[in-house]
Amino acid sequence: MAGRRSQYGYREYRGRSGGRVRSVLLFIIALLAVLLAAGVVFSMMVDLEYTDDGVKINWRWAQGSTAGTPPPAVSDPLEVESSPLDVTMEPSEEPTPTPPPPYESIGAVTVREDQLRTDAAQTVSAAGGNALVVQMKNSSGQLAWQSQVPLAATLGVNASGDQTAQAVRTLADTSELYLVARVCCFRDPVLSRQRVGALTTPSGNLWYDYYGTSWSSPADQQAADYISALCLELADMGFDEILLECAGYPNLGEVNVLATNENRPADLTVPVSAFLGRISGELAEKGVRMSVFTNEKLLPGEAVLSGMTASVLAQNAGRVWLDGKVSAEQYDALLSAAGFDNTAARLVIKDGYAGSWYK
Repeated sequence: MAGRRSQYGYREYRGRSGGRVRSVLLFIIALLAVLLAAGVVFSMMVDLEYTDDGVKINWRWAQGSTAGTPPPAVSDPLEVESSPLDVTMEPSEEPTPTPPPPYESIGAVTVREDQLRTDAAQTVSAAGGNALVVQMKNSSGQLAWQSQVPLAATLGVNASGDQTAQAVRTLADTSELYLVARVCCFRDPVLSRQRVGALTTPSGNLWYDYYGTSWSSPADQQAADYISALCLELADMGFDEILLECAGYPNLGEVNVLATNENRPADLTVPVSAFLGRISGELAEKGVRMSVFTNEKLLPGEAVLSGMTASVLAQNAGRVWLDGKVSAEQYDALLSAAGFDNTAARLVIKDGYAGSWYK
């Protein structure tokens, strides 16, 4: 093979290097052609499905007759013609609470239990009244009906029969009389002897009032719950008004020897106001009024021993019934100053004949 001679006399050997390069290039081109053909064949035989788990290979020849089934035609979207909905949002109106009926003057006549069962309506009418008052819990703690309150059965204060309760229901259904139940609250020797909120002396002995009767306390939860439950029973019985007497602390007798403790705190108005507010609210939910009887003379500069100040009464009592020994004019002025309106109808005066009165 000829070659160019170098400066040292040797010939430069060129060999067949150009042919080898050409052969390698032809081989690469052929290999690429084979790979391209294989790729085309592969793409015709398989479907690639991309999933969350990777690429899934589906062989077309393994799908049977479905391989040649064309994909379903996509229909045109269904157009639904509709008129726009016209919605008018009107502001909701808060329900207007029904105000309680205004107080009207009453002429109340006290009747006994036996009269209640016989000629109550005639007795009230003969006295010129339009309301009836009957004692349903007396100062001995005894009840005029058979209460379902468990403590009443425990204390043994239920009536022997339920004739009085039935007479009240009959009057409520058949007469136009305004029915008032009188309830002696905390002047209750049965309750206090069981040490349910009992008022005591500093030595722990039961305290007795001017008439020799022991008391319980409006600050005691069990005692307050007991009176509340009895009042609610009377409301369900058909009474229009519950008249609470002895609803605070005693103001007659040697009250100076009463102990100051949780049953009789330094500020008597707090438990009394809480108790009256509770009973008033509970009865109002049943459409029944609560009134309070008072026999304390509210004298300027003197402590209110019962805890029932003019302010406490004005805030909680629907009516205030006055003992005959107190001044109606004084109470009228004090209650009016405390915000107690319509005193002609709401202040019930003993043996009076103008405004509200009772006998």
